[in-house]
Amino acid sequence: MHYLQHILRVLRCEETVYREIITREKLPLWYTAFHVAVFGILYGLCAIHYSDFLLTPEIGATPELPLQIKTTVLFMGISVAFLIHGGMALFAWVFCRGFGGSTLFLPVYLALGIAWIALWPLAPIMAAMQVKVAGSGMYLLLLVAAVYALCVVFRALKSASGLSFARMLIVLVVVIIYISCFMYLWVG
Repeated sequence: MHYLQHILRVLRCEETVYREIITREKLPLWYTAFHVAVFGILYGLCAIHYSDFLLTPEIGATPELPLQIKTTVLFMGISVAFLIHGGMALFAWVFCRGFGGSTLFLPVYLALGIAWIALWPLAPIMAAMQVKVAGSGMYLLLLVAAVYALCVVFRALKSASGLSFARMLIVLVVVIIYISCFMYLWVG
């Protein structure tokens, strides 16, 4: 099967595609690296684009960012994407394991990485919201994109952990509550 066929099945929330991909030798590593890296690149490029909204001085002229800063922002976007992916995989694995799921970490990590393509639309939305460019339409778009991404990630984690629908739903609620509380304490 080709990449596009796999990804179309992932985006249609088919649960069986993850086991097919993960059982191949290096294919899931390539999919994970590609999906998370592209998310980081999208986020970095959007952050560079929206930097104009933060750098505009009172006189109205927009300063041009030096190439070194643009490159740094782009690489930071990629590294933050991998950090978020790893952290999310770790949280999901811990809670899936706690509710009786698989004890193996790598399938959860890889399935989440494969499903990470569903988060691509969130990268520009998050970059716009960080500089407060977002309007009411952006919040609606964020809601739709986040719910869809959550459905794809739910199927990926359910496939990798081997949990039933009900247990996976409980895990999802617990993870969302835990991450929300963590973000509240961190951001403030």
